[in-house]
Amino acid sequence: AMSSHREAPEISQDPVADSTDLYAFVSPDRPSTVTLIANYIPLQEPAGGPNFYEFGDNVLYEIHIDNNGDGQAEITYQFQFTTQLADPGTFLYNTGPIRSLSSPNWNRRQHYSITRVEHGRSRLIARHLPCPPCNIGPLSTPHYKKLCEAAVRDLPGGMRSFAGQRAEGFY
Repeated sequence: AMSSHREAPEISQDPVADSTDLYAFVSPDRPSTVTLIANYIPLQEPAGGPNFYEFGDNVLYEIHIDNNGDGQAEITYQFQFTTQLADPGTFLYNTGPIRSLSSPNWNRRQHYSITRVEHGRSRLIARHLPCPPCNIGPLSTPHYKKLCEAAVRDLPGGMRSFAGQRAEGFY
């Protein structure tokens, strides 16, 4: 995988696959767990419309975990995304304010699945998890924080998942 916040010439041709950062830390609110955060698609701003930022349907996003320091992943989490158009007759992302994850005004939705690979065996953990809409401003996403909270999902084994835009502290 490539990284480096778009200065690598090759990855600038494929921004949805641009992995900019990976964070792993003991969760401050749940000290017996680890939080993993992978960042993709750098430099997003609401002014980037009318085609806003989304994960690539043809990209396999992975987080590799090496638990013993040998440089080989013992566990890999794979994330695959699908995009659906509510109204294929328009290219618009939304046709009015998006107030919920089921809003009829939201035209371009994304969902994802998570697969865990361990010892060469794949196990689907979850499918059809919702992404929140892009944060495109208070007129289109008036309660963005609530939309994001609605997209956080509890998964088997005490895991939680979220895939969507966040303000990154590095920038």
